[in-house]
Amino acid sequence: MGPLHDSDSIAVMINRIVVLSTLLLAFALSINFVLDEAEVPEEKTPRNEPDLYMLNATIEQFDEDGLLQHRIDADRFTHFPLTDLTTMKSPAMALAHSDNSAPWDITAAEGRILPGTNYREEVVELWNNVLAARNGRQGRFVNIQTESLTIYPEQDYLETDAKVFIDNETGRTTAAGMKAFLDEGRFMFYSTDADRVTTIFLPN
Repeated sequence: MGPLHDSDSIAVMINRIVVLSTLLLAFALSINFVLDEAEVPEEKTPRNEPDLYMLNATIEQFDEDGLLQHRIDADRFTHFPLTDLTTMKSPAMALAHSDNSAPWDITAAEGRILPGTNYREEVVELWNNVLAARNGRQGRFVNIQTESLTIYPEQDYLETDAKVFIDNETGRTTAAGMKAFLDEGRFMFYSTDADRVTTIFLPN
């Protein structure tokens, strides 16, 4: 019985050594896997860094007939490729008219251009001290002052949800918002409880 008992003890010890070695190997492999994973570089999210700057530049846009649709001068244009929009510092926009009448001259402190795609037309957004002015014949003029203005050049259309002041040779109109169809010379004004549409006429 003695030798059999010794062999059983040896077998048990061998089994324990095998199990312990297996556990150590598995632990070492898991540690190595974690270290390898930690060394894999993380994919960086693309950043919308500018890819183009233009200082004291001019952008001109022509219609399908080759006629000038509008021109924008700015102290700085900055293009962002990820969103495909262009921001502007001190933009000055001249919006031409198909009837060869006086253009609208529109200025602001800030702005951006959203280019036209298959799903939308080009949009120009201006904000901070926006002034849209047009000087006509025989002393006629229109000045529009507001804090933000959205322009759709292809339609000769302007709109704003900000408070707006419209001056001409007959007086001043104040409103809470506005839609302007420039080619028709038609304006729509909006009011709120705080800002009613009011018009003050100048004496003749």
